[in-house]
Amino acid sequence: MAVFFAVGATLAASGQNIRSHYVSKAETDGVIYHTLPVTLFEHPEAGDLTFDITYKEHQTGRATLNFTCRMVRPETVDSVRFISDGVVLAGPVEKLYLEPEKRGWKHRYTFDLDASQLCGFFDEKALPEATLYIGGEPWVYRAKRSAWRTYAPIGYRIFEMIRVNEAR
Repeated sequence: MAVFFAVGATLAASGQNIRSHYVSKAETDGVIYHTLPVTLFEHPEAGDLTFDITYKEHQTGRATLNFTCRMVRPETVDSVRFISDGVVLAGPVEKLYLEPEKRGWKHRYTFDLDASQLCGFFDEKALPEATLYIGGEPWVYRAKRSAWRTYAPIGYRIFEMIRVNEAR
Protein backbone atom coordinates (compact mmCIF):
# COMPACT_ATOMS: atom_id res chain seq x y z
CA MET A 1 0.00 0.00 0.00
CA ALA A 2 2.84 2.44 0.85
CA VAL A 3 4.49 1.71 -2.52
CA PHE A 4 1.21 2.45 -4.31
CA PHE A 5 0.88 5.76 -2.47
CA ALA A 6 4.48 6.77 -3.26
CA VAL A 7 4.06 5.92 -6.94
CA GLY A 8 0.72 7.74 -7.02
CA ALA A 9 2.21 10.83 -5.39
CA THR A 10 5.10 10.82 -7.87
CA LEU A 11 2.73 10.50 -10.81
CA ALA A 12 0.54 13.28 -9.47
CA ALA A 13 3.54 15.56 -9.07
CA SER A 14 4.91 14.77 -12.52
CA GLY A 15 1.53 15.46 -14.11
CA GLN A 16 0.94 18.64 -12.17
CA ASN A 17 0.39 21.80 -14.19
CA ILE A 18 3.25 24.12 -13.28
CA ARG A 19 2.53 26.80 -15.88
CA SER A 20 0.43 28.91 -13.52
CA HIS A 21 3.34 29.11 -11.03
CA TYR A 22 5.99 30.81 -13.15
CA VAL A 23 6.47 33.17 -16.08
CA SER A 24 9.22 33.11 -18.67
CA LYS A 25 10.47 35.44 -21.34
CA ALA A 26 12.87 34.68 -24.18
CA GLU A 27 15.64 37.24 -24.51
CA THR A 28 18.56 37.32 -26.93
CA ASP A 29 21.00 35.95 -24.33
CA GLY A 30 18.71 33.31 -22.79
CA VAL A 31 15.34 32.74 -21.21
CA ILE A 32 14.51 34.43 -17.94
CA TYR A 33 12.27 32.49 -15.54
CA HIS A 34 10.44 33.96 -12.57
CA THR A 35 8.44 31.93 -10.06
CA LEU A 36 5.35 33.70 -8.83
CA PRO A 37 5.35 34.65 -5.13
CA VAL A 38 4.42 31.82 -2.80
CA THR A 39 3.83 31.86 0.95
CA LEU A 40 5.21 28.70 2.51
CA PHE A 41 6.77 29.85 5.79
CA GLU A 42 5.39 31.38 8.97
CA HIS A 43 6.63 32.81 12.25
CA PRO A 44 4.28 32.61 15.28
CA GLU A 45 4.74 36.27 16.17
CA ALA A 46 5.53 37.94 12.86
CA GLY A 47 3.36 36.10 10.35
CA ASP A 48 4.15 34.80 6.90
CA LEU A 49 7.21 34.85 4.68
CA THR A 50 6.58 34.98 0.93
CA PHE A 51 9.26 34.42 -1.70
CA ASP A 52 9.89 34.29 -5.44
CA ILE A 53 12.90 33.19 -7.47
CA THR A 54 14.34 34.59 -10.69
CA TYR A 55 16.74 32.67 -12.90
CA LYS A 56 18.26 33.57 -16.26
CA GLU A 57 19.79 30.90 -18.47
CA HIS A 58 23.51 30.94 -19.17
CA GLN A 59 24.29 33.47 -16.42
CA THR A 60 26.85 31.61 -14.26
CA GLY A 61 24.28 29.31 -12.61
CA ARG A 62 23.14 31.92 -10.10
CA ALA A 63 19.57 32.78 -9.15
CA THR A 64 17.98 35.57 -7.13
CA LEU A 65 15.58 34.85 -4.29
CA ASN A 66 13.42 37.77 -3.14
CA PHE A 67 11.39 37.50 0.03
CA THR A 68 8.84 39.52 1.93
CA CYS A 69 8.19 39.17 5.65
CA ARG A 70 6.45 41.15 8.33
CA MET A 71 7.84 42.23 11.69
CA VAL A 72 6.65 44.41 14.52
CA ARG A 73 9.57 46.85 14.12
CA PRO A 74 11.67 48.02 11.18
CA GLU A 75 14.60 45.65 11.70
CA THR A 76 17.71 45.26 9.56
CA VAL A 77 18.16 41.70 8.30
CA ASP A 78 21.84 40.86 7.73
CA SER A 79 21.58 37.46 6.09
CA VAL A 80 19.24 34.55 5.50
CA ARG A 81 19.42 30.77 5.48
CA PHE A 82 16.80 28.57 3.83
CA ILE A 83 17.37 24.91 4.70
CA SER A 84 15.52 21.85 3.41
CA ASP A 85 16.74 18.37 4.27
CA GLY A 86 20.41 19.31 4.12
CA VAL A 87 20.19 21.69 1.15
CA VAL A 88 21.19 25.15 2.30
CA LEU A 89 20.48 28.35 0.39
CA ALA A 90 22.15 31.12 2.36
CA GLY A 91 23.88 34.42 2.07
CA PRO A 92 23.92 38.10 2.91
CA VAL A 93 20.81 40.00 1.93
CA GLU A 94 20.22 43.36 0.34
CA LYS A 95 17.29 45.43 1.57
CA LEU A 96 14.87 46.40 -1.19
CA TYR A 97 12.50 48.33 1.08
CA LEU A 98 10.80 48.58 4.47
CA GLU A 99 7.22 49.80 4.50
CA PRO A 100 4.94 50.61 7.46
CA GLU A 101 1.65 48.73 7.64
CA LYS A 102 -1.31 48.78 9.96
CA ARG A 103 0.32 46.34 12.41
CA GLY A 104 4.06 46.55 11.97
CA TRP A 105 6.44 46.65 9.04
CA LYS A 106 6.66 44.92 5.70
CA HIS A 107 10.26 43.97 4.81
CA ARG A 108 11.46 43.10 1.30
CA TYR A 109 14.93 41.63 0.74
CA THR A 110 16.90 39.90 -2.00
CA PHE A 111 19.89 37.57 -2.15
CA ASP A 112 21.94 35.64 -4.67
CA LEU A 113 22.17 31.83 -4.56
CA ASP A 114 23.55 28.77 -6.35
CA ALA A 115 20.72 27.68 -8.67
CA SER A 116 22.05 24.12 -8.98
CA GLN A 117 20.62 23.39 -5.51
CA LEU A 118 17.06 24.46 -6.24
CA CYS A 119 15.72 21.06 -7.39
CA GLY A 120 17.09 19.47 -4.20
CA PHE A 121 15.64 22.24 -2.05
CA PHE A 122 12.08 21.48 -3.14
CA ASP A 123 11.79 18.08 -1.43
CA GLU A 124 8.19 17.50 -0.40
CA LYS A 125 9.27 15.10 2.37
CA ALA A 126 11.39 17.76 4.07
CA LEU A 127 10.14 20.30 6.58
CA PRO A 128 12.24 23.35 5.74
CA GLU A 129 12.96 26.50 7.67
CA ALA A 130 13.93 30.02 6.73
CA THR A 131 16.11 31.79 9.26
CA LEU A 132 16.63 35.54 9.09
CA TYR A 133 19.57 36.97 11.02
CA ILE A 134 19.06 40.35 12.64
CA GLY A 135 22.23 41.58 14.33
CA GLY A 136 23.37 37.94 14.39
CA GLU A 137 20.21 36.80 16.20
CA PRO A 138 18.09 34.14 14.42
CA TRP A 139 14.45 34.72 13.53
CA VAL A 140 13.05 31.35 12.40
CA TYR A 141 10.16 30.90 10.00
CA ARG A 142 8.95 27.30 9.70
CA ALA A 143 7.29 25.75 6.67
CA LYS A 144 3.54 25.34 6.71
CA ARG A 145 3.41 21.57 6.26
CA SER A 146 0.42 21.32 3.91
CA ALA A 147 1.48 24.33 1.83
CA TRP A 148 5.00 22.90 1.49
CA ARG A 149 3.79 19.45 0.45
CA THR A 150 1.56 21.01 -2.17
CA TYR A 151 4.16 23.41 -3.59
CA ALA A 152 7.43 21.43 -3.31
CA PRO A 153 6.68 19.14 -6.29
CA ILE A 154 5.79 22.23 -8.34
CA GLY A 155 9.02 24.01 -7.39
CA TYR A 156 10.99 20.87 -8.20
CA ARG A 157 9.36 20.54 -11.64
CA ILE A 158 9.96 24.21 -12.47
CA PHE A 159 13.68 23.98 -11.76
CA GLU A 160 13.96 20.55 -13.37
CA MET A 161 12.37 22.04 -16.52
CA ILE A 162 14.83 24.96 -16.43
CA ARG A 163 17.79 22.58 -16.07
CA VAL A 164 16.62 20.44 -19.01
CA ASN A 165 15.93 23.46 -21.22
CA GLU A 166 19.27 25.05 -20.44
CA ALA A 167 21.14 21.82 -21.26
CA ARG A 168 19.76 21.66 -24.80
